[in-house]
Amino acid sequence: MTNHWKRSRITKALTDAARARTFEEAEARLDAVRVAVVVGVDQAATRAGQAAALTAIVTARKCFGRVTLVSESDIPLIAKLPLGATLHRAARRLGARIAREPPARTTHRIIVGDVAGGHGWAIRCWWDRWLSGTRVHDETMGDSRMALSGVFAAALAVRQAFAGVLAGKVLRARDATVSLWTPWKGADRTNIGPDSFDVPDQFWFLGLGHLGQGFVWNLCLLGSKGGRAILQDDQTIGEENEATSLLVTGDDIGEKKARIAAMWLDTAGWTADVIERRHHGDIQLTPDDPPYLLSGLDRVEPRRVMAKHGFDYMIDAGLGHGPHDFESIQLRVIAKGASSGDLWSAQDHASEEALSDRQESAAYKDLEKQIGQCGIVSFAEASTSVPFVGAATGALVIAQAIRLASLEPTVRFLQMQLGAPEMASVAEFVEKPSMNVGSHALQL
Repeated sequence: MTNHWKRSRITKALTDAARARTFEEAEARLDAVRVAVVVGVDQAATRAGQAAALTAIVTARKCFGRVTLVSESDIPLIAKLPLGATLHRAARRLGARIAREPPARTTHRIIVGDVAGGHGWAIRCWWDRWLSGTRVHDETMGDSRMALSGVFAAALAVRQAFAGVLAGKVLRARDATVSLWTPWKGADRTNIGPDSFDVPDQFWFLGLGHLGQGFVWNLCLLGSKGGRAILQDDQTIGEENEATSLLVTGDDIGEKKARIAAMWLDTAGWTADVIERRHHGDIQLTPDDPPYLLSGLDRVEPRRVMAKHGFDYMIDAGLGHGPHDFESIQLRVIAKGASSGDLWSAQDHASEEALSDRQESAAYKDLEKQIGQCGIVSFAEASTSVPFVGAATGALVIAQAIRLASLEPTVRFLQMQLGAPEMASVAEFVEKPSMNVGSHALQL
């Protein structure tokens, strides 16, 4: 019998929105997608190109079950990652097959670099320093030294393939462009952001699940000089986490989330300390603690508590939990001493009535025949999440942390739908910092 729990956070995007009548149908529709990530020689040795290739591979593999890296030659990895020393080794570690041509049964091609378009569905990753997006037709790449742009572009590309699964038909690929430096503004090809900036040298990560691992993934690929990180999470990796967590492989099931994240940061040159308990606002901060809190928690109440805890800056990321809003990204930036009570709504999970209705749907009734009434409760209560949203969110969060470290203002609240990332909405801004609270300079 198929283990539907393993990929349940993803299949719920179909079953909970009545896009699939059973979990078997949802699995079959995902498995029908065969992605080839095609990397040109011009981008294979760039930070953005490698970040895009690895992000497309890991997110496509977790969503669709299989992925192929099409690459002419193996290239040393630029970033220090616990995946091996070369692009091909890293791709295999993430679950990809390696080929010189896209397999005959390929349904979707994600192109990175100067590669001929060919036939069938294809989308190109595109960037120019802090500008990031997708292109239907070939367009000259710009500055390829910013890894965050590669991550975000790949996340958008995989999202477009996933959208076709949700729709139950092939959807036309589309162009999109976002400035990670100023995502609240329309992308301006004459303003691609700075090539010299500061990166925080101390972070406190709270929550190392879907979102928290997106933060770490982007920070490791960025290639900064490292620093000190505190990683706090009390949870163990379950089999349902593998499909949504960027850092997790099948070998990590049963391990602590914080320890896996620490291993990635250690490899990337950071000094990582682990706290394996929940934070109830009861851990007193000292002058030696990191000034930047990156929060990737699910529940609203702990986030409200942490907003008042005294970090110089809290950057909080949140997502929608249901089948219709799981691609909705919300960023909140709270400076020390600033009010934050109006930043979160009271309701952050499905109501009891909604959960009851969900369990009465055809997909859950079919599932009940296989695992029983008690089993479907866990399925119904679990949130919908997909790995490419975590990757995109991580790029946005690290970018805004860099703005603060570079003494630039940032947004107090930002909301972005990955289906239309150019139309992000904002509410107010956080003033530029009056002093640097800890960073190192990075020249691309």
